[in-house]
Amino acid sequence: MSDAVLSLIIFAVVVVLFIWNKLATSTVALLGLVAMLLTNIVSFSDGFKNFGGSTVLLICAMMVVGQAAFNTGLAQFVGNKVIQLARGNERLVIMLSTAITAIISAFLSNIATLAIMISILTGIASSNKKVRFKNVIMPVSMAAVLGGSATLIGSTTQLTANGLLEEFLGGKGFSLFTFSVPGFLIILLLVLYVGFIGYPLGKKIWGRDEGYDFVPVSKNEEKEPVYNKGKMILMAVIFLATMVLFVLADVIKEVIPAFNVGVVALISALACVLTGCITHKDALKSINWNLAIWFCACLGIAAGLNSSGGGEMLANWFVGLFGENISAFGLFAVFMVLVTVLTQFLSNSTVLTIVLPIVFSITEGLGYNTFSFAVGLTIAAAMAVATPLANTTIGMSMVANYKFSDYFKYAGPITLINTIFLLAIIPLLFPLV
Repeated sequence: MSDAVLSLIIFAVVVVLFIWNKLATSTVALLGLVAMLLTNIVSFSDGFKNFGGSTVLLICAMMVVGQAAFNTGLAQFVGNKVIQLARGNERLVIMLSTAITAIISAFLSNIATLAIMISILTGIASSNKKVRFKNVIMPVSMAAVLGGSATLIGSTTQLTANGLLEEFLGGKGFSLFTFSVPGFLIILLLVLYVGFIGYPLGKKIWGRDEGYDFVPVSKNEEKEPVYNKGKMILMAVIFLATMVLFVLADVIKEVIPAFNVGVVALISALACVLTGCITHKDALKSINWNLAIWFCACLGIAAGLNSSGGGEMLANWFVGLFGENISAFGLFAVFMVLVTVLTQFLSNSTVLTIVLPIVFSITEGLGYNTFSFAVGLTIAAAMAVATPLANTTIGMSMVANYKFSDYFKYAGPITLINTIFLLAIIPLLFPLV
């Protein structure tokens, strides 16, 4: 049996185990990587080199920075101030809370952002009968997901894709703001959608439910935490400085070759700890080690697929389904629909781990722009909101007692709109050929 075939068998088993979802994702990924090591499909150095890479450093360090922003009250402060502008107007509350959630999620943890916004909106819905909890929670949950698609650090979906792209292109990946133009336009579309289409649609979908007036009652009657204003200001300075350094990373790298976005994130995380914005203990707790290990192991599996020729073999089979004469746009549309559908039921990052290696091999063989395909498919994967199974973030909205079908009815139209929008704008911003 050739290495290419063997790598595809291991890859297929890993995919099945991901879908089965009975084992931790990091365990599955490590099993796949070890299988490729023991069968000599990938070398030890190639299989484990990403465990010390800049992307995993970026992921872990930004988790610390994000937690520090919430611990100091910076994120809550911004969210509260913006929502106060709505002054009890439900439609305006929905649009403003959607906008601010999306913007915060573009730079901080989607889950943490949504957790804070749900807390804020619970208080608003409890004290203001004009604001219905069910009307605001799903739009804000969607914003937490879609907002994460606007920057490289917005969610692990982009970071996963960046690692795969760097592996394939030999170090060339995305910049901090590669996704910003289409990403922030999608946020604008979402704000307009929830205000003018989603608002009446939502009331029609669940407005007659017995639980329409439902507002969760917290079992924890503790007082709202008191934040240190000085630490909050300090955290804001650190955060802004981090964004500036992200933008200047390539320029600084000309003088300091070892400087990159991972180093920027590490400096920022250290600044948070040294200034007391987060304790060393809380910093370590804030890192999702399961995610970090899963990410690195998946990149090792991808390296095995590429080096063995398994990715190329799979790509050739896929091209055979549509014919070698398929246009760049036709191929892009096929994969766009495939990713959009799969991410409604599987982890966004898992879908990219499965699909992107195939796409890279096909586009390289046909002479298409691999980078452009990667940008479009990454954003498509990052905007899954049409089922509560799409990701943990959108699943958190179940706190409002929505039905499973409510997600498809309410979020289905914006998913279709976003897909059509990406099919139109990505080829304009990033030519496919």
